[in-house]
Amino acid sequence: MEWEAVRCRGTTLGPLVRIGLGLLAACSPDGGAPRDEPIRIETVARDLMHEFTQAEIVQRAPFMTPRLDGLQPSPHVDAHGGGYRRAIIAPPGTVIRYRLRVPPAAVLRYGVGVVRDERQGRGASGIRFDVAIDGTPRASRVVNPARSRHHRRWFDERLSLARHAGREIEVTLTTSAEAGRPLAGTAGWSALRVVRERHVERQPARRETPNVIVLLVDTLRADRLGCYGAVPSPSPTLDALAATGLVFERANAQAPWTMPSVASLLTGLYPRAHGVLGGSRDWGRPPGTGAAADFGYLSDHVPTLADLALASGVTTFGVSANPTVTPATNLARGFETFLVLEGGGEERWAGAAELNARFLAWARDRRADRFLAYLHYMDTHDPYAPPERHTPEHPPAGVRRAVARGRIHPLRAQRRGEGTPLRPAEVEHLGALYAGEIHGWDDALAHLLGGLEALGLRGQTNVIVTSDHGEELQEHGRLGHGSQLFEESLHVPLVLAGPSIEPGRRADLVQGIDLLPTVLGLLDVAPPPGLPGRDVRATTDGGPVVAETRYGIGPDGESVELVAVRHGDDKLIHAPALGTLALYDLAANPGETRPRRDAARTALLLRTLERWRRETPQAEAAERRDPALVEKLQALGYLD
Repeated sequence: MEWEAVRCRGTTLGPLVRIGLGLLAACSPDGGAPRDEPIRIETVARDLMHEFTQAEIVQRAPFMTPRLDGLQPSPHVDAHGGGYRRAIIAPPGTVIRYRLRVPPAAVLRYGVGVVRDERQGRGASGIRFDVAIDGTPRASRVVNPARSRHHRRWFDERLSLARHAGREIEVTLTTSAEAGRPLAGTAGWSALRVVRERHVERQPARRETPNVIVLLVDTLRADRLGCYGAVPSPSPTLDALAATGLVFERANAQAPWTMPSVASLLTGLYPRAHGVLGGSRDWGRPPGTGAAADFGYLSDHVPTLADLALASGVTTFGVSANPTVTPATNLARGFETFLVLEGGGEERWAGAAELNARFLAWARDRRADRFLAYLHYMDTHDPYAPPERHTPEHPPAGVRRAVARGRIHPLRAQRRGEGTPLRPAEVEHLGALYAGEIHGWDDALAHLLGGLEALGLRGQTNVIVTSDHGEELQEHGRLGHGSQLFEESLHVPLVLAGPSIEPGRRADLVQGIDLLPTVLGLLDVAPPPGLPGRDVRATTDGGPVVAETRYGIGPDGESVELVAVRHGDDKLIHAPALGTLALYDLAANPGETRPRRDAARTALLLRTLERWRRETPQAEAAERRDPALVEKLQALGYLD
């Protein structure tokens, strides 16, 4: 079995990603490679972490058996390189040995780390990690987090095996105490694998092979845009772009909140297949215990859109204002340059103008390369704080202070279905603020398109505008998003415009999993086999659409799973644990206010769901996690 991986100069090797029969690893997001630097591709010939069994253990420490578990060398949520990883726990005195045949141009890659024992002071013994080939020492490192805070991280190493090409060798991994006991902490090996290297030349920029930019506007409802029928329109720039491009009238998100939906956009997989599902009440439980925190990180074994583009020679760039769409959650994998921007002052999120400026500055230097760019905006996410020129002059009389300021966080209990609903005037004011936010982002879109024109890139760049989910404005009793599967949460825009796009409007059903094959089609890259989505330019066969969330609100206030399936205008929302079903005819009742009784249609959609469950594989738990995820979810309003 062979796997593919990507590496950039000047960066540490990122996580592994499975592509068909292989793995693709991307670069860390601390900067892009030089313009003339080819992309280094690593074919993973042996994934030794996945092969580890007790048979590889040659020597054990007394009363301590090596095992697969998880380690997080840094206790701090913002520590660079110290996050949770799946690891082989190897107490001092452990010897592990692998026998393997070495392919040409091979490299041994591995990480070493120690989780500090907080009971021990600076005099505690560090732990030595030694690597030997056929009994000859080749590499050694001592890690002592008790002595140095700079050791509270993973050290990722690279050892050339080129001199052993074509031979069978023994690789021996040994841990030992540097200076007796007490020990500084618990030691582990991670990301252990043998790879082969090759290089891919960067694709040059040509008019006949255009670039692609994906603009994702977080929390953007389709029905609040002029090109989807909103009057008056808060989106004149997007409307004009849509008039020259292809508009999909019935695009659906795969989930009503960011992480599972964005993961579906970037992997082409349903949430239960990529594994970024989230959980109910136990995000803070330790990893490796079946806790939901294990499902807040994209598995190393799932390929991403950026991975696939980069492996084909397309230069990649990303910038995000959302704190959960970052390298820390593994959603940035494959982007050579990935910037995470934070808001300042009273602004919780960085604005579109700043994201656009960062991208245009990067694009100015990369005009000679064909590129894929991803910009993740937060302008339409709560708190609803539009630019002053788009803010309603005066809130209606009787509107509460939090509502007047567009802050729905204080109304969180109402969003869960508790407390007193907002009055109609308050809902109307929130809607006006939300429209003002859309208008503010639309202004920034005009500057972005003008910037592309000034760089000479507008005519050789395809632009895609979409969203991860919509927003509830009390249509079904709640505010925000994440807990329901009605259309205000799932109906998102999808607009494609550029030199490769035939203009028009389409009414076939499309969904988030279609983005990856569509973008790869625009980049002339073959998608991995077996994906459930489609290139929406190549076919109009929009089969059933499925969305899911674990954040439905049950009768007792606990989180429950919800699944929705749509075929044509028929839509079924199902809560399996509660045994509840609600069928809607979206043509006759677009507001989903009147469930209908139709046993035959309900049975048909249930059979569709059963087939989908059988054919959609469950993801394995991720090997790493974002230690700051709970805080990020609280900031976004998903957790109390």
